Amino acid sequence: MAFYESIYIVRPDLTTEQLEQVNKRIAALIADNGGEILQTEIWGRRQLAYPVKKNTKGYYVFNLLQGGGLLISNLESRLKIDEDILKFLNVRVEKADRTPTPLAGGDDRGGRPGVVAAGSGMDDPDLDAPEDDGDDLDGNGRL
Repeated sequence: MAFYESIYIVRPDLTTEQLEQVNKRIAALIADNGGEILQTEIWGRRQLAYPVKKNTKGYYVFNLLQGGGLLISNLESRLKIDEDILKFLNVRVEKADRTPTPLAGGDDRGGRPGVVAAGSGMDDPDLDAPEDDGDDLDGNGRL
């Protein structure tokens, strides 16, 4: 059996209950086709990069799947005709990485998802970052 990452974007005007119903429909379809959902993450309502079907926002849902090629072809055909799904992407991966993604809501750093937190290595004093001495002059004494 192969592993797949599946991401789909759901219409933003759905209620929480309707979003759960969409996820249940997709989970039932995956189970009916011999697949298994190993991990599910709801990334929340986010701004889209460009309008899709006259929507500028959408709910992002990430699934880590295990199944065969027939599962993916049936899943994609269902996602294409589902009115609640704006976009989707299915990608085959070599191994199932079950660590939470940076966009997952269960971030133990306490910050917003996708934001680099202090202490994450970005503020390491050993990095070769130029020091700011406070003046706005370049190396030749000019602004």
